[in-house]
Amino acid sequence: METLSLLLFWIICTLAIGYSMLRLLFRRNWPFKFPEALALSYGIGIAAVSIQMAIMPLCGMRFSVFSLMIWWVPLIAVTLLIGFKNPLSLRGLRAKRSRTKQSKKEIASSFDKSSGRSPEQSRGASLTKRFARNDNAPLTLIERFFVLGISFEVLYAFFRTLIKPMESYDSIAIYALKSKIFYLDKMIPLNFFKSFANFVPHIEYPLLIPLAETQFYTFLGSLNDLLVKIIFPLYYAALLTIAYSVSGRFLNRKAALFFTFLLATIPQVTDFATNGYADIPFAFYCSVSFFYLYLWLKQNENPHLALSFIFSIFAVWTKPEGLLFALIYAAVIITCMAKERRLRLIGVTYAVMSLCVVITYVLGWRAIGLAVNSDFTGTQVSLASKIITGFRRIPAILYEYQIQFFGPKKWNMIWMLFIAGFILGFKKIFSKEIFPVTLAILLVFSGYSIVYMLSSAPQGFGWHLSTSGSRLFLHFVPMVVLWLALIFKELKLEI
Repeated sequence: METLSLLLFWIICTLAIGYSMLRLLFRRNWPFKFPEALALSYGIGIAAVSIQMAIMPLCGMRFSVFSLMIWWVPLIAVTLLIGFKNPLSLRGLRAKRSRTKQSKKEIASSFDKSSGRSPEQSRGASLTKRFARNDNAPLTLIERFFVLGISFEVLYAFFRTLIKPMESYDSIAIYALKSKIFYLDKMIPLNFFKSFANFVPHIEYPLLIPLAETQFYTFLGSLNDLLVKIIFPLYYAALLTIAYSVSGRFLNRKAALFFTFLLATIPQVTDFATNGYADIPFAFYCSVSFFYLYLWLKQNENPHLALSFIFSIFAVWTKPEGLLFALIYAAVIITCMAKERRLRLIGVTYAVMSLCVVITYVLGWRAIGLAVNSDFTGTQVSLASKIITGFRRIPAILYEYQIQFFGPKKWNMIWMLFIAGFILGFKKIFSKEIFPVTLAILLVFSGYSIVYMLSSAPQGFGWHLSTSGSRLFLHFVPMVVLWLALIFKELKLEI
């Protein structure tokens, strides 16, 4: 009972920290419903505390519940004060709901305009009515099925997580081992990256997940290898919540539930929600960052762009691949503004700051004697040789990609639907509404292909490709689901 109380206390503290930051960022205009705010708060809270824990050793502070929380008490107090002065009243929520309906009408209209038709000339009028329907209406039979399926997958993920302790190889060697060192020493040892370099695999990996686990151990007061895994299905549940909330801004409730159900039932997603790897948290941060970047492009609300940038930093702090996504998102925002012939200062600032984050990370890691990723430091060959070798690897890379595309055992029908959407909706995928998502997906494919072309993993290229391909696809599959949802809407399909 005491352990469960401490677990609940950790969750409440994490949510309070994340919510406080979110509330201050959106203090003038609160666009979130409660589940979406809760999901965002979890991701923000756990990442913000991990960054704090990385700074604490430089101040000579050791980890304890008091030292972790004392930093955030003033912020939480300010948030409570704001809440008392400007509460999210029922009247305010109704007004926001009205604005959401109006936004859906505008989005429906913009889709018709992007295809050269007015709402009256097509089915835009009926779409407007359908998007503006009352989300509080009773669930239909098919909607109940989707809710039941999503709920089952989430609950089953928690069950699979908690029936066995941390036991998969990477979750122990790369993340759990670090977290135990940090917990037992009550800080990150100042000589950690040098003294433990030959002992800890991939010591150069970012520290969000190890420090999140250390934070959990600190709150529970013990190395609980069973309950610590609850971190990961919570990320899974948060990802589904935000995917539904974002898609619900463009689709009616039934369609939003369908695409959330599609994401929730992908075996590769559910498997990695339970095994203690960093890929689900990384997919969460990358996807949320892009979701709100896309919302900014469509709705021009600056706090959305700030939220996207924050989550992009968290993605970099989770896995080295976050550097690639930060560059891709900077390229997307610059390309979209150039395409519209409308450069906005805040958009350019986002791109420049993303580039600064990448440069700072690379230089910071080099300053402490680490490579960004040891898989690219195995051999010393000329650039020309790397290019030649890379092009020779393209057939093997494409072969691995088709294994993933036509592998329903891991992916259900998601990649087949992606190919079908690409073919059937080819004229639509480069429209104003869908182009940012299409561009991001194509850049991710290209970026990961270049990663494989340049890979010098000690175990060999073939091993690296076969063992990591499915994991890399996991990172952007929520983005693909959003793309499918937009194609579905653009093609005027029905469920």
